[in-house]
Amino acid sequence: MSYQRLSPDERRAQILDVARRMFTELPYAEVSTAAIARETGVQRGLIHYYFGTKRELFLKVVQGLTAEAALQAPPPDERLTLADAVELCVDLFLDTAERNATTWFAALDAEGFGQDPELLRIVNRFRDETVEHMLAVLRVPEPTETLRAVLRVYSGLADAATRQWLQERTLDRAQVHTLLARSLLALVNDIGPALERDRPAEGRRGQRG
Repeated sequence: MSYQRLSPDERRAQILDVARRMFTELPYAEVSTAAIARETGVQRGLIHYYFGTKRELFLKVVQGLTAEAALQAPPPDERLTLADAVELCVDLFLDTAERNATTWFAALDAEGFGQDPELLRIVNRFRDETVEHMLAVLRVPEPTETLRAVLRVYSGLADAATRQWLQERTLDRAQVHTLLARSLLALVNDIGPALERDRPAEGRRGQRG
């Protein structure tokens, strides 16, 4: 790539775009700052000047992916039934997962540099924000902490299901969509309320113990 004179903000954005593409197409361990610099048409030192290490650049890429996913989430729509809202949530999640599979799985696994605390904070913050947006889209009027916990568990199911689709190839998209949509509907309609009803009884048993 030939060198182009850009403003610092434009250059930084250009580097991020190239890094995102490379981290999406290749495993974390196979991406180097030298390769990103070569693809961008800049000196490697400029990558480190703007972002520091490869790890720090990867964190910026993951932050960008989570921010983009949040922007693409649908706003609450009173015209939708609960089942329709569930279908919409699952469709958008699968679209995002398919576009960014390699980077997202690397973030989930903290691949290449162990369990990175900052990366885990980014992923967990994204999960919490996703739960709150799901509650808004599904129009749950007074969500409880029990339901929030149930939806955090559901996010683990969603990650595992997309891994079976995009990495293991044991399920196709339609099957994963059915699995996630029906599971989410059951969690909101039946399982969450059942757990909430059971909670006082558990509390009483704990007090007796």
